[in-house]
Amino acid sequence: MEVTATMGGKGMNEEPLLYSTLMETLGAELVEWTPGRVRWAITVAPWHSNPGGVVHGGVMATLLDEAVANAVTSLRGYDVTSVDPHLVVDMNVSFIAAARPGERLEVEGQVLQLGRQVAFGEAEARRQPDGALVAKGRFTFIIP
Repeated sequence: MEVTATMGGKGMNEEPLLYSTLMETLGAELVEWTPGRVRWAITVAPWHSNPGGVVHGGVMATLLDEAVANAVTSLRGYDVTSVDPHLVVDMNVSFIAAARPGERLEVEGQVLQLGRQVAFGEAEARRQPDGALVAKGRFTFIIP
């Protein structure tokens, strides 16, 4: 799937950002991106929740992972036919607070360092509109 977003700043061109259809399936919306940084928003649905009524840890980890992966893509290039994929090989996610159905989250991922064979990034999920930190993750991607 291809989404076109306007990069911030006067005179910037629109560029396509390729991302996993998983984000669309989860109901996330691309809010903003600049090279090396991507922000998504999602309204928590009941089907995102575990039996305890809060966002399932796997769903939260996926949102954080995809945000960083997209940030890496924003620096490496957009044409998946000519750019080798990058794959997460290590992740550490800290769950700080619960998020419940009906709440809106913003998930921002950023690249900390991009090399020829490895990329490092981090992401945060924050409840809106108060900005409370819900989860934070650090990710390492291999670039084959």
